[in-house]
Amino acid sequence: MAYKISWDSPQGVVKRYFDQVTGAEVLAANTKVESDSRFDHLRYVINDFLGCTGLTVSLPEIEEIAAIDYSAALINPNIRIAMVATLPEVVAAANAYANDPLTTYTARVFTTMAEARTWLGLPPA
Repeated sequence: MAYKISWDSPQGVVKRYFDQVTGAEVLAANTKVESDSRFDHLRYVINDFLGCTGLTVSLPEIEEIAAIDYSAALINPNIRIAMVATLPEVVAAANAYANDPLTTYTARVFTTMAEARTWLGLPPA
């Protein structure tokens, strides 16, 4: 498991990815958050990929994540997603997710946690 989920507050969660990450692991992390009883009150998600050394994810996996999030948005449409990454393959995948037609959540890609937290209206960590 190349990720760790931390509830930043009752309204926010940070998913930190490290080492080599697969699309299946990103999907598993999403599923854990979206099936958590706190999901209904969630307002932001930070996907922190700064600690990962690579990402292996296919376009169909990105589309599957977007489709699952589309369904989750029917329950809680109030979430904004910040994706923090510098590796080119991660940035490309994050942009593919953000621009997928099924992505209903507002999603943006940042290169630092500080930028992501500012965009979300949060204090620096």
